[in-house]
Amino acid sequence: MTWDFQHYAAQSQNALALFDAENRLINANAPFLDLLFGGESDGIGRALPVLKLPRPMRDGLESGLSEVRRAGGGHRFSWEEGAEVDHRRYQCQVLSGPGKDQAVVEVREESVAERLKQALTAERLVRRREEHLKKRGRRLFLNVIDELPVFVYMQRRDYTVAYANRKTRTYYGETEGRFCYEVFSGRDSPCPHCPTFRVFATGGPENWQFTDAEGRTFQIYDYPFEDENGEPLVMELGIDVTELKRVERELFQAHKMRAIGVLAGGIAHDLNNNLVPIVFNLDFVLNKTVDPVLADPLSEALRAAYRAADLVEQVMEYSRQQNVTLSPLRLIPLARESLDLLRATLPGNIALSVAYRAEKDSLLAHPAQIQQLLLNLCRNAVQAMPGGGTLTVDIGNLAVASTKKAPHPGLSPGDYAVVRVTDTGCGIEPDSLERIFEPFYTTKKNAGGTGMGLAVVHAIAASRGGVVHVDSAPGAGASFTVYLPLAAPAGEQIVAEPRPAGRGTGRLLLVDDDRGTLLAMSRVLRGAGFTVTAVESGEKGLQAYLDAKGGFDLILADQSMPGMCGMDMLGRILRHDHRAKAVICTGHVEPHLEAEAGRAGIAGFLVKPMSPRTLVDNIRRLLG
Repeated sequence: MTWDFQHYAAQSQNALALFDAENRLINANAPFLDLLFGGESDGIGRALPVLKLPRPMRDGLESGLSEVRRAGGGHRFSWEEGAEVDHRRYQCQVLSGPGKDQAVVEVREESVAERLKQALTAERLVRRREEHLKKRGRRLFLNVIDELPVFVYMQRRDYTVAYANRKTRTYYGETEGRFCYEVFSGRDSPCPHCPTFRVFATGGPENWQFTDAEGRTFQIYDYPFEDENGEPLVMELGIDVTELKRVERELFQAHKMRAIGVLAGGIAHDLNNNLVPIVFNLDFVLNKTVDPVLADPLSEALRAAYRAADLVEQVMEYSRQQNVTLSPLRLIPLARESLDLLRATLPGNIALSVAYRAEKDSLLAHPAQIQQLLLNLCRNAVQAMPGGGTLTVDIGNLAVASTKKAPHPGLSPGDYAVVRVTDTGCGIEPDSLERIFEPFYTTKKNAGGTGMGLAVVHAIAASRGGVVHVDSAPGAGASFTVYLPLAAPAGEQIVAEPRPAGRGTGRLLLVDDDRGTLLAMSRVLRGAGFTVTAVESGEKGLQAYLDAKGGFDLILADQSMPGMCGMDMLGRILRHDHRAKAVICTGHVEPHLEAEAGRAGIAGFLVKPMSPRTLVDNIRRLLG
């Protein structure tokens, strides 16, 4: 067997050696001796520990020889030696030898070309590994953003969408092969002003808002990005702020309502006080003349005064500064009565179509509120059809199972009465839709609009926990839908038959600091048969009552007066004589005033301005 090894080793150009069971070098060919011993053969027969071998080779051989004898097979290792300028690398392979426990060792020096090839191979492996990790990281990144609850997409310079996450695809469908302006805006050409493309130009981020064709509003954040080839992209994040914008609009509306309330509360008293002598004196003169030359302009002036009073009342209703008593009521009978009255006043070129389809119509509201809501919507519709058309009123029901299934934002789960008023008029421009519920905003000034009708509708619906929604387009008419929460059914209501007004009797004390109001009301009340003592301050009113020693059947006092206000004066009178009957007659009832008056024992309120007939009827009722 040894001769076989010698023959093989002598024919081989590789460095070969044979070690026995005690790790002694027993044979080696010329290339092995040249490579490791400089051609000398004095190492033959020596044990591995004393051979003059590089330490890395000796350690590697010792480990390799033991491993091959134990497990068989082969063992490979390498080592390096030499200076930086004369650097060499060796590869060593240990195999089982021809005799028992013998081992063959093959050593070869790597060439520069081979080392370079191995280095390049290692570099390719490293690069391949890095690319694999990079692709894996990109895949992980895309998997993460695919699950984000915001829409994320990546935009190329040529308007194509490079990537869109699941949220984006849910909103806008598949995006592969489509242009961004087609996906998000439904256009067939690029948008004229696109903040996203400024990122390509500036390399900096952009922050803006976008509202899509479905009316969803998004806060957009654009950032510069690159694809795997280094091509520039824009990564866009879109956060749905539609609900936030709705709440923002409602808060803005609430702030305006509060401002209007403060304004209304400050001026309502003076406005209404000034309207009382105008209304009463015009009514008085009209009842004294039959001359049409005088009666016609006086009637026009009286109607204008009542319109002014109605406007003040609408402002107060909008601001909700007046106490409103709520009670269960039936919507359909109330609507039927209001629409029957409206039908008689409609122009001849307006057709009214009504459908009562609600099986449930019980509301917790004030009748005047509901009448005002319905009539304001109808008046608004009529003003939108100056050339004639059809006014449609539909009253039905809606059950909202969950907020997600609600037809409009803001509707809580529950049962609703639905009032829908539709016209065939000129429609509403898109830029006006956002403002139609603002107080004093109107597009119908030439048709007599004050800008308060729809604001009052919105305020009444909101105060009852309802929602108002409008659908309109220019030239296509408008449809206003009011959702009002249903309440427990109302009990049977007993309505007294109206009776004709008659003359009154009784002694009245009238107290008001406004001389015009005092004279006008005194004239009407005396004309109706009452005995009236009129004074111009709270102090004089208290003194007049004390001087008369309780000789008045009813005291009517204004609330806001210099010095002693009406509440203070009446409080002193009632503490002196609890049997006295007193009411406050004022142009503005603040929220706390009704409770304070009830505690003091005051019988009630008369709100200015009222018609002379209303004043006489209320006093007769209080005295009866």
